[in-house]
Amino acid sequence: MARMEHPPLILRANWVLPISSEPLPNGEVVVENGQIVEVRPQPNTRKASDVLDFGDAILMPGLVNAHCHLEYTALRGLNDRTPFFAWVRGLVELKAQMPTELWLPSAMLGAAECIASGITFIADNTDSGVSAEVLARAGLRGRVYQEMFGIGKEPNDETLLHQLNERLTTLRKTIEKHEATARISLGVSPHAVYTVRDSLLKALAHFAQQQNLPISIHASESSEEVALTRSGSGPFAEMFAQRGIDYLHPRMPPVEYLHQAGVLSPATQLVHCVRVEPYEIPFIAEANAAVAHCPRSNARLLTGVAPIYELRRRGVRIGLGTDSVVSSGNFDLLEELRYGALMQRAHAYTAQPSWRDWVTLATLGGAASLGVDNQIGSLEPGKRADIIALRTQRLAFSQMPDPYAALVLVARSEDVACVIVDGAILYQDGNWCTIEPDKIRAKLTALIDERKRPTVAS
Repeated sequence: MARMEHPPLILRANWVLPISSEPLPNGEVVVENGQIVEVRPQPNTRKASDVLDFGDAILMPGLVNAHCHLEYTALRGLNDRTPFFAWVRGLVELKAQMPTELWLPSAMLGAAECIASGITFIADNTDSGVSAEVLARAGLRGRVYQEMFGIGKEPNDETLLHQLNERLTTLRKTIEKHEATARISLGVSPHAVYTVRDSLLKALAHFAQQQNLPISIHASESSEEVALTRSGSGPFAEMFAQRGIDYLHPRMPPVEYLHQAGVLSPATQLVHCVRVEPYEIPFIAEANAAVAHCPRSNARLLTGVAPIYELRRRGVRIGLGTDSVVSSGNFDLLEELRYGALMQRAHAYTAQPSWRDWVTLATLGGAASLGVDNQIGSLEPGKRADIIALRTQRLAFSQMPDPYAALVLVARSEDVACVIVDGAILYQDGNWCTIEPDKIRAKLTALIDERKRPTVAS
């Protein structure tokens, strides 16, 4: 989908939340050629033909989903195992049962759900690589992290690096074909320390550095992962022993291991960090690495509560992610926002981060965690016009003077009225402009029914 020239557009609402500055009552945002040119109070003039007036609504930057797996959308509800190790083994089993042609429509359906939830930027970790085409066709902005796995001796590191380079070349061609290079970037994801051997992890980190590519890695997500790296014990270690895999456990927790291996940098995103040790947090902060926080997934898989208060106190950049719907249930980032905020209050016994801080986490903070805050995340002249409108007409919004509190405590995806990326409308009042969800759902149903709707036992 090419970046197109659009006529000037004025967006109006009772509230404009620039995020980087104070809320503006009865404001408007002026957009030209996909760029924000002005954020200002509404003038006392009649409605012009080029004005979209949402009235009782909030205009704000599009939400940033800092971590997800779009391709797993069709697997929703098929894996109810717990705890984490049982769940991840169930996911591997499900993936093995699925036809290759499932992943593209599955990811496209996930993208449609994200758009309807007000998400305009998606950081997607993908095994199949289909999300590059999906984001391009859907008109979304995002980053595609190509996942890499390799825990046994074969294939060797050199072979896997060659495969990675080929995959990245293919993804670039796909993005270029859809003229989406300005919207979509690429990265590398060594999946996790329990799926990537030590030598490969270091080789991938070196490759990413040489190619100037960002890294995303699942880290300190579960007690099973920590047991593996600390002492070579637990279910992962037992599985490796059964398979004859000689895992070189580093005798330290995962984040310290990544620090020692030279993986941490400003271009590194650590996903989860639920089980991070207090002494490891300075490693993250000093490297200026970022964290993707996925609270519903962590709760669903019984892995714990991430130390968000302490991470923020140390100055760590944090973004909010939904993870896959196999663990979180849906791509409603507003629900993720509410759950994360309330869970942190209950866990840390503090009102910090504030409601405003949490909304920032889902917008400008998420953009900063991914290094794209110079383009998106706030409503400022010169930034790309990635904007959403949320209607505030439900009774639950009544008598809510603080728009930040309203977003965290009341708003839900059904309130999203309009989603704009690069000045182009992708979704408005229940209608998608770039995706046909009903056709995709029918195709997925046919593909899964052919396999007799696979599940994994709990």
